[in-house]
Amino acid sequence: MHLDWSRIRAVVLESDDWGLCAWAPDEPALRALLALPQFRSPAGRRYAGSTLESANDVRGLAARLAEFKGGDGFPPVWQANTVMAAPDYARLAPPDYACDALPLADFPEAPGRWARPGLGAAVRDACAAGTWWPELHGLHHLPEAAWLRALRDGADDARRAFEQQSPVCDAVAASGEYDPSEPLELRRRNLGGAVRRFRSVFGRAPESFCPPDYRWDDAVEAEAERLGVTTIQGRAERADGALPRVRHFLGRFGFPRTDGARFYLPARIAFEPGAEDEPRLGADAAHRAIHAAWERSQPAIVSTHRASYVQLDPGRGAAALDRLAGLLARLCEERATFLTDSEVRGLATCGVSERPIGSRGTLARHAGDAGELGTEWRAV
Repeated sequence: MHLDWSRIRAVVLESDDWGLCAWAPDEPALRALLALPQFRSPAGRRYAGSTLESANDVRGLAARLAEFKGGDGFPPVWQANTVMAAPDYARLAPPDYACDALPLADFPEAPGRWARPGLGAAVRDACAAGTWWPELHGLHHLPEAAWLRALRDGADDARRAFEQQSPVCDAVAASGEYDPSEPLELRRRNLGGAVRRFRSVFGRAPESFCPPDYRWDDAVEAEAERLGVTTIQGRAERADGALPRVRHFLGRFGFPRTDGARFYLPARIAFEPGAEDEPRLGADAAHRAIHAAWERSQPAIVSTHRASYVQLDPGRGAAALDRLAGLLARLCEERATFLTDSEVRGLATCGVSERPIGSRGTLARHAGDAGELGTEWRAV
């Protein structure tokens, strides 16, 4: 199916880590954790003050998105790659941390100090407004076996973080929920649990999957396919093999790329407005990369993590949100069209897509004979 993506000017806003109970639940925890190695690392300097989103965080972001209209008259949609559970610290007791399976609190509920009243309702409202579209990011975002091993072996940073209901430690940073170093049966069980929880919370199956930390292998993709999740994000960023920058560069080409039932999105464009001291992650760099994707006749896949917008210091999150608004204003002036992964896949493979928006109706799109994009609102 031919589509003139340079004419459509498609943008997908993929945002990881929604629902993730990390890095710190509250200010007292952050103060206690700042001396730990991961909180002093380069990643820690960017992420240490990040936390689980509140209902107001979701409402605020959704309201900013609703201020804009793309070239088709519809607002930007935020693809929130969501973590479906968190460790239930009260049921995982030191010193032996005994459990047959990691005890969990399921999203939108959260354990102990992570409680965020009204979060589930805020997400439902944003979905109904058409500015929020959840997809799957994992069960709990943790290398479960590695984390429990570190706790049971007495790793100081793991235990001190646990005391503050944080999982962030060296053992967790060195791996990932679906990393090949984790037992395959555990990875399969966690992925199946994530899909079941997603369906229960959002009333539909996930269509797209971004494995946490870009750490996964073909066995995880095969299991995702078996579970019916066949659109894969971040393949060009997968943390395996040599020469990652070369692989990321090559991932910009050859769209659409498929492997049987699997569909791979193009390489991501990093936009992290919370990283004020890194111009390569800022709005100007992202804007240039978006135009470069359009010039290759591809949709622009923008990666922008929750940590930029949700911080224990509300001023940092608000500043990042303002920078996001600045980028969206430029894109809307250029008549960009905002899509989700599933819409990109539908248009790329069969020339049509449908995205339900709450109970109000469906946003339907179709490719015209000249490669242009038509949009239709079908009210219920």
